Amino acid sequence: MSPRTTGILLIVFSLLSLVQRLAGLHVPVIKIPFLAGSIVGYALATLLLTLGAWLVLRGKKEWNISPLTLKKLQRFTRIRRGYASFLILLSLTGIASLDSLLVGKRALIVSYEGKLSFPFVHGVIPASTYGLSGDGEADYREMKKSFEKEAKGNWVVMPPVPYDSSLDTPETIETLEMKNGKLLRHGQPYNGAAYTVFATNPTLKRQEFQFRGGVKHGDFRGYDDKGQTIEQGMYAQGNRTKYSDFIEGKAAAFEGQASDVWQRLVYPPAAPSIAQKHFLGTNTTGTDVLANLFGGLQQSLIASVLFVTFVFTAGVMIGGTLGYFGGWVDMLGQRLIEIWQVLPFLFVVMIIGSLVGPTLPLLVVLLAAFKWMETTTYLRTATFKEKERDYVAAARLLGMGTQRIIFHHVLPNVIAILVTLAPFVVADVITALAALDFLGFGLPPDLPSWGRLLHEGVDNFNYPWIVTSAFVAMGLVLVLVTFVGEAVREAFDPKKFTTYQ
Repeated sequence: MSPRTTGILLIVFSLLSLVQRLAGLHVPVIKIPFLAGSIVGYALATLLLTLGAWLVLRGKKEWNISPLTLKKLQRFTRIRRGYASFLILLSLTGIASLDSLLVGKRALIVSYEGKLSFPFVHGVIPASTYGLSGDGEADYREMKKSFEKEAKGNWVVMPPVPYDSSLDTPETIETLEMKNGKLLRHGQPYNGAAYTVFATNPTLKRQEFQFRGGVKHGDFRGYDDKGQTIEQGMYAQGNRTKYSDFIEGKAAAFEGQASDVWQRLVYPPAAPSIAQKHFLGTNTTGTDVLANLFGGLQQSLIASVLFVTFVFTAGVMIGGTLGYFGGWVDMLGQRLIEIWQVLPFLFVVMIIGSLVGPTLPLLVVLLAAFKWMETTTYLRTATFKEKERDYVAAARLLGMGTQRIIFHHVLPNVIAILVTLAPFVVADVITALAALDFLGFGLPPDLPSWGRLLHEGVDNFNYPWIVTSAFVAMGLVLVLVTFVGEAVREAFDPKKFTTYQ
């Protein structure tokens, strides 16, 4: 792909992203710049638009890649472990960019009275649009069940994981089976509480019983169509031993209004369930774990892009300046860096977090403010070496200015070091964000987070699916990033592939 083609694609993507945002739409992939918020989104879209315009205006038909760089890239592809890890990470990034197509509480398609709508793109659609009561957003999971029972030709298509990664903690309801007078769960006699619902309104309980060995044994309560308790009693081995009617004998009128379906309410954390589409269970607040992991992956990818941009920009500018000019400039810069390094990072985060609500961009900026020194040191050292080369002395003799020497000669030859640093910088920011969330100083509780999920899992070892899911997801991504980093470092290492004569 030529630079001009790349520039055109960047311009089209950024314009589509801006248009869909201004139109109030939520189109997957195109809305990627705005996943971290409006301010960051507009900044990223503008940056992509500017970069695309610059590539188009340059008018180059081919990328100027040196043979030496091509050799390094070929070496990288031959290191199978690193290259395979890179492809897997690329695939995970593509999956995360699909967003609400895969994970979300809004339906992909709704067919109601012959009309199609796409809630995952349009956002909040009033429930009244689909003949439901209320002006709030429709509950598409319940609406799908209702449409299937009515069988009037209306239907709903939900994402594979029909739960949001944040602010979506629905009740988990499991359907039980009544067979030969016994209530069964997964084919075994059920022990615990179960209830029936009104046939005309499945959201309201009709009667709730206690079961032992699949038969009624213990307290029971009955409710009317307004949710008020109207009867109470006791069962022993399936036989009613005590009964009280609180509305003077009128409770019997509700007896035939219960449906034949038996259900039980599963309190969080709930174990993995394919039937409920909680494939990795729920956490302590009832949020779907897989949806939370998906949201955490998106947060990690966004944070990595922003963090690498901030850290590398500061490293190139400051490190290049200190290394090229040296002398009192380098001395002053080094002293300021040493002072900055001794500032207590965690205390600063705690203070700022208490004054201003922490957001992902703010946390990334704070992390970058304390993590840019390492990149700066590498760039400073590389610039020190490069400025003493013969080609730099020749450029000075030819009368080239300092700016041209730095940006056209020195930086292009030292910037390759950033390629080897990038994977480890990404691993650094993912670990740092997870640590802050684990300690309670990271993202707000209503946002998905791997660190918070790990904290919940450590506090609740009785529910192993929580800590296992978080640990495996985070560990897998970090291992893949590390493998890529090792492969890049090996492929770009001149000592390994250079023969001295």
